[in-house]
Amino acid sequence: MIELVRKDMPLRGNITTFECKLNDPKMDRELIKTIDEYGDRQNHSSNVKAQMTEWKMWHEPSFKTIADISLNIANQLSPRLYNRSVDLQLQTLWGMKYKSGESAIAHDHWPALWSFVYYINAPKNASGLFFPEMGEQGGERKLEKGLMIFFQGHIKHSVRPSKFRGSRYCVSGNMREKI
Repeated sequence: MIELVRKDMPLRGNITTFECKLNDPKMDRELIKTIDEYGDRQNHSSNVKAQMTEWKMWHEPSFKTIADISLNIANQLSPRLYNRSVDLQLQTLWGMKYKSGESAIAHDHWPALWSFVYYINAPKNASGLFFPEMGEQGGERKLEKGLMIFFQGHIKHSVRPSKFRGSRYCVSGNMREKI
């Protein structure tokens, strides 16, 4: 069983995130391989100003694994935050490869109920998930290898540019209620 930890981040109210750690080196290797094979399908045209795969990657075996894990977790979280069960489906699921100096501009994923990011690796000095509304000093969640962060889709977030060696790999997705 995956242990989930609720993290309330002070804001003008609160930003509530939920975190867990995954440890699946085989899945991680396959995710990195798939992200590298796809290359930059978005040509830096999305909010992510780094290499990015297609938007709907759940057909790839390694992404199918992370899709199943994320849906399972989000279905557990919904009653905790929304006080009701929600039948969720993935709306989007994509992989990213950031190089030193690359970023993601502030954005949200409204109307998604849940968004998540999974950090496949954590290069030293690479930026984590930044919540701009929390201010410069308190808005960044530092990277950790295997960290998965869930947050409500309407929350603005970004990745600030930073200098680091190697590549920063992650997977993100959005979920909505089945229609």
